[in-house]
Amino acid sequence: MSDDKAAARPKLGTGFNRLWAASAVSNLGDGIMWTAFPLLVVTMTSDPLVVAAVSFAQTLPWFLFALVSGALVDRLDRKLVMVRVDLVRAAIVLVLGVLVVTESVTIPWIMVLAFLLGTAETLFDTASEAIIPALVPDGTIPDANSRLQGTQWVMNSFIGPPLGAVLFSVAIAVPFFIDAASFAIAAGLVALIVGRYKTERARPEATIRGEIAEGLRWLYHKRILFTLSIMAGITNFFGFAIFAVLVLFLTEELGLSALMYGIIGAAVGVGGLVGALFAPRVIRWVGPGTTVLGSVALGAVLSLVMGFVTTALQVGVVATLWGLSITAWNVVSVSLRQELTPDELRGRVASVARLLAWGTQPLGALAGGAIATALGLRAPFFVAAAAWGLMLVVAVPIVNNRTIAAAQATAGGGIAADGAQSEA
Repeated sequence: MSDDKAAARPKLGTGFNRLWAASAVSNLGDGIMWTAFPLLVVTMTSDPLVVAAVSFAQTLPWFLFALVSGALVDRLDRKLVMVRVDLVRAAIVLVLGVLVVTESVTIPWIMVLAFLLGTAETLFDTASEAIIPALVPDGTIPDANSRLQGTQWVMNSFIGPPLGAVLFSVAIAVPFFIDAASFAIAAGLVALIVGRYKTERARPEATIRGEIAEGLRWLYHKRILFTLSIMAGITNFFGFAIFAVLVLFLTEELGLSALMYGIIGAAVGVGGLVGALFAPRVIRWVGPGTTVLGSVALGAVLSLVMGFVTTALQVGVVATLWGLSITAWNVVSVSLRQELTPDELRGRVASVARLLAWGTQPLGALAGGAIATALGLRAPFFVAAAAWGLMLVVAVPIVNNRTIAAAQATAGGGIAADGAQSEA
């Protein structure tokens, strides 16, 4: 292998590879289940508000518990948090599968279990983001995030959705049992990571409330990271306004089958995989600021186009490009947050950022249901396109290559892994 190819494929360590494998397994299960999940709901109701309410229940925990989860992640061993949470998630999804088999499942049951899964997710995702800098060598964080993003898209959006649709057609409960197994396997893989990943707290006597406040203050005073989090919140609000009624749009407005719904999800995965493969190069080529702004612009255009589509092929093209733009944004945002945040604050800062970014999802889901009910199933796409276009205009002078370079220079450009014993 040439030096250039070796540089393009950095060695990220055994610990990261085990986390990567766990991510692949659990995301495959998620891709299967989260295709079957809305299909299960629409077999019980076609009311846009009820369908949106399930998305609301799943995402509400990010609004309620994100800050507490971040503080706990900075107090506890991050590896053990992920292992235990995955075992809990396996149990929750197993219960859902049993309810389906016994024909006991109802919309209220689905909402309760979706809420519990969302609550567990606030802990797992925060711990997963916080542990990565301790698992990989300095300077390789964007590459690590790119690989995780690529795996997530392949499993969660490319392979999982069509497989989930097929399995759902064969037996409704099967996708949920497979997802439960995937969580259990992922927990075992994470448990194999060697070392302790508990940070040294600067003030061991501090209360949970005090530590949450410290994370809030830190992020608020980092203009780039704070602005990116606000932008993500706006993007997710309108993104979930679309996602909450997407299954109805595709199946009722366009008349697509359940299998085609899964294939559309796979198209998003193809775009996400391409974005993940090329994101580090694009970031180095045009800069992180331009990458983010380009992603926002592309998302606004695609949302506008989506409002006019009439065929599955058109939807597939838009979905593919959508996946590409989302991945590029995510790699920049998460990598910057990990790079610029001290290790002892990573859990709290990640949770605050995710609260701002994902706490808007439940409100967006309800808004999408209300907009679709009042104006039709195409209306959320047009509203999202207008909102994202306006956000782009406001963001240009704040988030750009120059301001990001200044923030990196101030932080010293290094990645610390204090308080953890990583595995080479």
